[in-house]
Amino acid sequence: MRNKILLLIIFLGFFSNILFASKIIVCTDIGFDPVDNTSFLQFAFSQTTEDTIVVDNVGMDWNTGPLRIERNNITIIFEDGVVLRALFGEFDIFESLIRINDKSNISIIGYNARFIMNKQEYIDLADSEFRHGISLNSASNIHIEGLTILDTGGDGILLTRSFQPNSPKNYCENILIKNCRFSNNYRQGLSVTSAKDLTILNCEFSETNGTLPEDGIDLEPDIPEERLENILIKDCRIFNNFGNAIQLALFMMDDNSRDVSITIENTFMANNHDPSNSFDFAEIAATDNGSNGVDGFVDFKNCYIMSSQWSAVYASKTVESFDLNFSNCVFKDVSNDPVDLNNPIFLEVTDYSNQVPRFGGVNFTDCTIIYDENIPFFNLFENLPTSEGLGNVTGNFFVINPNNPGFFIGENPENVNITYEYFETVPVTEISLNASQLNYLEEDRYIDFEISRIGNLDLPIAVEFEYEGSAEYGLDYDRINGFSIIPSNSSSTIDTIEIIQDSIVEQDENLNLTVIENDCIQLGQVGELDFVINDLTTSTNEAQIFRNDRFKILPNPSSEKVTIAVNSLNFDITIFDSNGIFVDSDTGLMNATIIDIAHLQAGIYFLQINDRTNSIITTQKLIKK
Repeated sequence: MRNKILLLIIFLGFFSNILFASKIIVCTDIGFDPVDNTSFLQFAFSQTTEDTIVVDNVGMDWNTGPLRIERNNITIIFEDGVVLRALFGEFDIFESLIRINDKSNISIIGYNARFIMNKQEYIDLADSEFRHGISLNSASNIHIEGLTILDTGGDGILLTRSFQPNSPKNYCENILIKNCRFSNNYRQGLSVTSAKDLTILNCEFSETNGTLPEDGIDLEPDIPEERLENILIKDCRIFNNFGNAIQLALFMMDDNSRDVSITIENTFMANNHDPSNSFDFAEIAATDNGSNGVDGFVDFKNCYIMSSQWSAVYASKTVESFDLNFSNCVFKDVSNDPVDLNNPIFLEVTDYSNQVPRFGGVNFTDCTIIYDENIPFFNLFENLPTSEGLGNVTGNFFVINPNNPGFFIGENPENVNITYEYFETVPVTEISLNASQLNYLEEDRYIDFEISRIGNLDLPIAVEFEYEGSAEYGLDYDRINGFSIIPSNSSSTIDTIEIIQDSIVEQDENLNLTVIENDCIQLGQVGELDFVINDLTTSTNEAQIFRNDRFKILPNPSSEKVTIAVNSLNFDITIFDSNGIFVDSDTGLMNATIIDIAHLQAGIYFLQINDRTNSIITTQKLIKK
């Protein structure tokens, strides 16, 4: 097999003048082995000089051992359908599928590509929590988009400091993770111990289970010198994890640490925390070091927590550490398990043995709580011998509960002001949708629509949606949070869906948006919208370079017919077999053409594409099944 690959590389050498000077395709230009591709991939990620590396879809998994990206200034594209699969028995306890250590300016783009490890193997070894999908160690200017990361022996992605003695810094910086999905990972979906300027957009975290903490997202520095600065988590979905949806475990930081600055916005959390996990049974858990915790702020804005057996918010932090703020959040159908101290909002003293400051420092602005249990919506556990009690808490709530159970703030509160408007039953709201535009081009980028309500305007409400149609979720439009919150005292809000641009020639696609009715929501005049996304293959937006190559063969591999998609009004095609012998040609084509390959024997072929419009010549590989 390897000899055949070498022959293909020699063959391609004759066409070196027609390849992009800045691009290399791993299978075509380096090699592929159906058993073990570690050497080919590692060569691509460390010893090549091209600025773009394409891991192409060859119709088989890319089986590999641990990989390290050892170059700066590189874009790695995993083609649609590529599976990067961890080899059994090749990952020691601290090895990750991909590690980036002290490198910068790296993009990893892989819409509909999957990174899969062997979780059961690591469970059987009983030593795992560090075998991550991607490990970023003091990496800078990293862009990760479109990936699905599954079945790791640790985290889907870890952001931490470099442990190299000559590392220039102890944190990751300027990191964007967008449109990724993390599922069935062993320790966390995402762990962050040290990062600055980190943005998580439109990502999904689910089914984390195996070893503590089992969170969707865990923000947990290991030493006081690490940092959590300018972190944004927005438009994400976090559900069915065995730990918390989001854990803020800041107990290793102190008042000498750099201030934290964290915002979680428009994020959905549901059905997180399992009875097997005995720690912090809540969707959101926040803790400091108990005495002189780190300063700064953590803001939750327009977040929606629903269908949880457990508390919506648990906090054990002092008044002197970071501010924990919630605004326009909805906590619906929470605290369903009738165990003690499972209140929707629960605060706890930070130490039962040593003298510590008051606990608290939590603020709620216009938050709705909907639950059935006859327990206070706000409760605490204090210990007056070690702490004077609750302090620095404000909150205005809208509480929907058949029992009007009220709240409890302890025996000696200070600077505590909680008010609430009570509803015995849900005030039903009539919801309608409106859009001034229903037809979009890919280049329009954003679909805008309005959600309006008739009924009680006092409380914030969450409106959930179903998405259907030929447009694919996470491929043609962003992974989305699935809800919108109409703020308190507002009759409407505007929401946006981002269109993902690509270079694939395809039919116009539709996206049907429908309001989900529940005990809070009734459909108004217009309960659904049907958007049309018109294909645009001439876009030169950078995103299409990230997601797909300039030229595309669909499907590939194929047995009968393929579409050759080219962003050109005038191009020619010449087909060669794997020995470089001419097979066929066609000229004067535009945008896309369908060619019949049924008569070709199974094997590998190469298509020379001469784009006369843009004066570009390149070669693409075609696999005939």
